[in-house]
Amino acid sequence: MLAGVGAFLYLIQAVVYAHTTVSSLDEGSYLIKGIFYWRGVYEPFEPYGPLTNKAPFAFLIPGLAEYLFGPGLRTGRYFSIFLGLMTVLGVWITARRWAGKWMAAGAVWVFALSPMIIKLHARTVSEVVIACMLAWMCVLVLDEERPLWQIILGSVLAAMAVLTRQNMVLILPLLVFYVFWQHGRQKGIWSLAAESIVFIAVHAYYWPNILAIWAPWLPDSVTPFLNAFRLPEDAVPIWDPSIDFWNRMNAFFQGIRYHFIMLVGSMIVLIFWAPRSDWKSVPAMRAAVFLASSYFILFAMHAWAALASQYESYSCVFCFSNYLTFFDPLGLLLFVIVLSTAWQVSSSRIKQGLAVTLMVVVSVGIGFSLFENVGNGLLNLPVPRMREGQILPGTTALVDILKYRFDLELPVIKRLISSAIGFMVAVGILLVSYFIWRPTKSGFARITINSYLIAGLLLSPILNLGESSLNCRRDMILAHEELGAYLSAVIPPNSLVYWDGGNAFTPMVYVPHARIFPIQINDGYTYRIGGDPEILHRHSHWNSELNEEWKDSADVFIIEAKRFSAWKDYLTPQAFEEYAPPPAAPTCYEGGELRIFHKNP
Repeated sequence: MLAGVGAFLYLIQAVVYAHTTVSSLDEGSYLIKGIFYWRGVYEPFEPYGPLTNKAPFAFLIPGLAEYLFGPGLRTGRYFSIFLGLMTVLGVWITARRWAGKWMAAGAVWVFALSPMIIKLHARTVSEVVIACMLAWMCVLVLDEERPLWQIILGSVLAAMAVLTRQNMVLILPLLVFYVFWQHGRQKGIWSLAAESIVFIAVHAYYWPNILAIWAPWLPDSVTPFLNAFRLPEDAVPIWDPSIDFWNRMNAFFQGIRYHFIMLVGSMIVLIFWAPRSDWKSVPAMRAAVFLASSYFILFAMHAWAALASQYESYSCVFCFSNYLTFFDPLGLLLFVIVLSTAWQVSSSRIKQGLAVTLMVVVSVGIGFSLFENVGNGLLNLPVPRMREGQILPGTTALVDILKYRFDLELPVIKRLISSAIGFMVAVGILLVSYFIWRPTKSGFARITINSYLIAGLLLSPILNLGESSLNCRRDMILAHEELGAYLSAVIPPNSLVYWDGGNAFTPMVYVPHARIFPIQINDGYTYRIGGDPEILHRHSHWNSELNEEWKDSADVFIIEAKRFSAWKDYLTPQAFEEYAPPPAAPTCYEGGELRIFHKNP
């Protein structure tokens, strides 16, 4: 019953977020490419077609939902909510199997109290697809004894996860290793065969163009045979943000606070990992080893890709917290299984010191990443006036002390204040734990860690500040449907549409009779300065020469209002007719309205 209440709370939040969140570039990409692929308008990896920069199932899975239930934002988001609920159910089943009903209910409430995760699950993005696959892979495979058909089906899900996002590729050998280790040689061979058949079959179907998703991963010098799937070096991306060290640190700790129990809980169980003899069962230890290796390897890969590298021109530093959503079920199940089958807080001072240090560092880091929420109340906090070590009469604002005495900029001041608050929270938890521990003089580390994790779970909505707020007070699904109906009515059949209507191509999902320039679906992320236009076009990218060609051949232009200043000299009344303003905008942000122009005969 408690788990059911948590799942219901999750559902309510997911529906609210589905109707109030502004659509993103990724969401529009998955929706329109997916339905295009199912209708046969384009094929994944087709030259001159939409950029298939992810493995094909990332588009085909949401596309199938649209194909069956009708294209649009409502279908995509409701399907994602269904997958999110299935993720929660899968985690509950596995947690209940290993840890009992109470721990399983607690796992559900970790999701229910994590608004950022719910908000992402309520959008048509691949994170929730992967999370659902991994959760049910664990349901089917993670146990002392599993029927052969479940081992095979779980292995197929693992292969499908890789064919949805290629960054999941290491889950394949890790799962096969676990099946051999836990379920024996025969089932291990079946697992390897199931993974291999699905993986190879899909690659064979899309061969050789599917190699384009692997080319960015491998060094050019050792894989010259993949050069045919790489862009020429003289094509320079316009998206090349310079993110400094402190903002990368901010993104890292954002990920920790949005996924607190999964990450901090997993790190703590590693510190206090019990000797093999202290585990309640060998299968539990094997399951935990599989989950720990999978979770932390995937964590390291995505931390490197988002925070430390530029493996693709569109690397996204602040996508790190989103990436962690892929494998949340693995981290949560790791924490639950170890907590219930091998949880012992060692008396080793080294381990206790590591745990306390981790708590303090994480608390300071979480505070650091919340600096944008430092408002005037904290900045203007009255503090004593001082000069040359002497306290003077009266008070002054904290921000003035830091600004004028230490010559600090406002962003640095906010980071110092928020980091100090995080440190004080850690000290406060240590003090509370000390007073609880003092009468018994035993288990200080256990008390401290439990207090920290409980506080983190209960405060999860606060830790999610910055992402959990509603984007809009208007119904974004209804707005897209109204806008889509308008576009479908005013755009003549078979018109060629030039899109500069914002990052999200989502409104065009509702206009199946129009033709588009499919490379524009990814907006400026596929635009290059220089480069051979033919090569770029074949690789689903574009440049200024292609842009001019497309402008000359387009019939209809859809322009975002805030971008219109760059178009006013081109879209003159003599050459173009502007349609009446649409009844709704695809966003609630100022300047997000669309203006539609038709070229005069």
